[in-house]
Amino acid sequence: MKREPWKPLTINMYSETKSMDLIVIGVINIHTIMKTSLKAGVTNVVSEYTEKFSGSALHVAVNASLLKAEVGIISPVGRDAVGLMDVLKRHQVDFSHVVLSSQKNPNFIELYAARRHYTLYYKGALMDFNPEKFEKSYLKKAKAVHICFPDQEVTDSLVTLAKKAKVLTSVDGACAEADADIVFTEGNEQGKNTIVTDFEKGIICNGKEIPVFKNDTYHKEGVKDAFIAAFLTRYVKSEHAEHAALYGSCAAYLCSQSEKKVLTCTKEELDALFEEKIEELQI
Repeated sequence: MKREPWKPLTINMYSETKSMDLIVIGVINIHTIMKTSLKAGVTNVVSEYTEKFSGSALHVAVNASLLKAEVGIISPVGRDAVGLMDVLKRHQVDFSHVVLSSQKNPNFIELYAARRHYTLYYKGALMDFNPEKFEKSYLKKAKAVHICFPDQEVTDSLVTLAKKAKVLTSVDGACAEADADIVFTEGNEQGKNTIVTDFEKGIICNGKEIPVFKNDTYHKEGVKDAFIAAFLTRYVKSEHAEHAALYGSCAAYLCSQSEKKVLTCTKEELDALFEEKIEELQI
């Protein structure tokens, strides 16, 4: 039987999508963790099996929404992503333009076996993602489009589409590089609107050093996504890159205080910390 072609998901509640601060384009993974002894010649019992949705695109979108931004997301979604729409709806992220696939959802798999740790990745629906498949006018509804898609050709195409829509573009250089208005990188590149996100040594924004804040309860996992979300939600309103970077650094610190990959603080708590640091550092 021939597989049905992809088509954008249409939900009536979002049929008249209002203007948004941010649209995030990337991949939402199913993150699977399995633990077993993995002995040859026997049926191995799985002692632990968990699944959850993850990925930078999801975390950036949720963090931005928690900071009271109007957020939408575009992502390839497989037939087995049960409950994903409920997650996005609960966090008030517009999912009207996710792209449905008859393939299974991308899956990041961690297999713990005795003294070994295996990491596997199933691309699934990711392999079929085509920027031509979603409604381009949707991009015009946003002030900014952030792209964290792990494919250079697709990323280049998405940046071109967003620029044609005359919206601010940003990319996560850890996924793919592109000629976007803002580039978040973990390397040493420096230049106008290049943000070096080093959460150990410090952040560099337009050649200026922005401090990072750490303490004994610092959990690094997930802080970059909180930083990007906070930076963009601040930047689209102020267009002040250094202030946006400091705001992002404050968000990264607050995110680091729990083992979760999204903010557990309120926007008001983040704003208060930011104002304290602005006065202290006089950036």
